[in-house]
Amino acid sequence: MIELAGNMHMHTHFSDGEKWHAEIAQDAIAAGLDFIIVTDHNVWVDGVEGYYEGENGRLLLLSGEEVHNVRRQPQGSHLLVYGAEAELADCAPNPQQLIDAVNERGGYSFLAHPHENDCRIFPFPNLGWRDWPVENFTGLEIWNYMSSFINALVAALDRLPVQIELLDKLTAVRLAFNPQKFVVGPEPRTLALWDELLAQGKRITAVGNSDAHATPMSFGPFKRIIFPYEYLFRAVNTHILLERPLTGDLTQDKKMILRAIGKGNSWVGYDLPHSTKGFRFSAASKGKGIMGEAVKLDAGATLQICTPTRCNIRLIHNGKPVASAKNETHLTHIPIEPGAYRVECTIQFAGQERGWIYSNPIYLY
Repeated sequence: MIELAGNMHMHTHFSDGEKWHAEIAQDAIAAGLDFIIVTDHNVWVDGVEGYYEGENGRLLLLSGEEVHNVRRQPQGSHLLVYGAEAELADCAPNPQQLIDAVNERGGYSFLAHPHENDCRIFPFPNLGWRDWPVENFTGLEIWNYMSSFINALVAALDRLPVQIELLDKLTAVRLAFNPQKFVVGPEPRTLALWDELLAQGKRITAVGNSDAHATPMSFGPFKRIIFPYEYLFRAVNTHILLERPLTGDLTQDKKMILRAIGKGNSWVGYDLPHSTKGFRFSAASKGKGIMGEAVKLDAGATLQICTPTRCNIRLIHNGKPVASAKNETHLTHIPIEPGAYRVECTIQFAGQERGWIYSNPIYLY
């Protein structure tokens, strides 16, 4: 199968980002990505989709949207929308209506950064999902790099012996200049929610993204762009599998990419410690299947996991580990129960074991 690496959550000058589409495309090409989906806040930008050429290759840029109710207090409940091909911000006051509108238009919807923590040094509350219950959304953004940083910062501030504004700011600067030391994986509450929904028999697709803005920061005489686009595009991404190569035709290639994202023929990879390119998780029974697909369980069914370098592998069934391997590149498991099976891999990086690969499920029935 054809593997592509992409990122599907970022912002331009149309909302609160610091670059335009063509500039961001060049950063993504430099980082080795194959596609990106730009998701400005409450604006679907038409006329920018297409292939962009760079010194190191080319990239397909698509246009999505991050929709939220700007009048909601407190803020939160942001929805990533892909493939709806229309402006949907008018539906934002009613999240279920918004999700239904995406489905009616043949698009895909993901709850963005579902769990965040309040941070006392930022002038806004956490932007996690607040409007429960909702249903019929495509999936969850299980790993958002910027949310991971915020949650790591909150934890660091909570460990401080006293609350002093200068000390808080110094802590924030320390983390912002060395995020790779503090980002360790997806938010555990989000993984728990994902497993809960899968155990209920729902098919919930996972994506991982950067949430890139390239925000400028000043602290006294020091000025720096924290989390530039290219850096973030080398960190948390979503890798998809296609049955055939891209053709160069925007309409056809866009359809293939969005379908793979929506079905979950993909995994979330933290590519900064080591590229996750080449990871595979498949099932063999009377038929064969990859991530996001359903395969009939029979006496000869096997699940196969292959990683591009040695790591710690866990196979999760309906939220519970059923098999594992330490410092290996392969794991084979013979399942005996139906349900959703997904893979988690961790790897040593910067002196600590960190989340590395989070596959979408294979559904055995």
